[in-house]
Amino acid sequence: MDRYAFLKSPLWIAGIAIALVTVIAFANLGLWQLRRLDQRREANTLIDERSTADPARLGVALATHGTDPEALVYRRVLVAGEYDTSAEVMVVGTTLNGRSGHDVVTPLAFDGGTIAVDRGWVPIDTEGPPASGAEPPTGTIEVAGVLLESQTAGSLGTPGSDGVYEQVGRIDLEALSRQWGDDLLPMYLLVEKQAPSGGDLPLPRPAPEPSEGPHFAYAIQWFIFAAIALIGFPILVVQNAKRKTSA
Repeated sequence: MDRYAFLKSPLWIAGIAIALVTVIAFANLGLWQLRRLDQRREANTLIDERSTADPARLGVALATHGTDPEALVYRRVLVAGEYDTSAEVMVVGTTLNGRSGHDVVTPLAFDGGTIAVDRGWVPIDTEGPPASGAEPPTGTIEVAGVLLESQTAGSLGTPGSDGVYEQVGRIDLEALSRQWGDDLLPMYLLVEKQAPSGGDLPLPRPAPEPSEGPHFAYAIQWFIFAAIALIGFPILVVQNAKRKTSA
């Protein structure tokens, strides 16, 4: 008697097919995570190259690379212009060093248009906008910082009755361009320093550091799942054969 004859039944044939599909799917998910890791590492190399290069004038960077965010993000630039605090918005619910607060984002008018500037972080009890106690110096300001891409994750928030955003959940430049004008650049500037420096607030926010993310851990997880299916199903088959033989 063939102890494995039960494998010819429709139920076990379906089980074998499901097991094979599961192993292939889990293995491919693991390989996909490794490809994502390679992409992240390539991006991190590009970020390191841009962020460690000498700062360029914003006008020069725009003349060289256009307004394509992919060509400009993580570059350090210098720009001179005037803040318009009357149009300032506050990004609510942000943290710095474990403390809750808001980021202050102010349009800066310069020769080439307008750029949104994340001037830094203020405590949660700060009133505004404009952020009380965190006003920038008046007149022409020289700002140095790093260019970052528009944010899309998270809730934007609800505009006021006049359709104008004063408090937002993210720096969404497409939404802000509707109230700040079409000449708003499609990337924003995170302040590192400015002259004149202004008061003690807002506190400067450090530039985001490159990270490889969880892709390697996820890849190992998917490969473990594939191994469980690859090893576990044959064990199940052998155990079932032994039970049928002893019956």
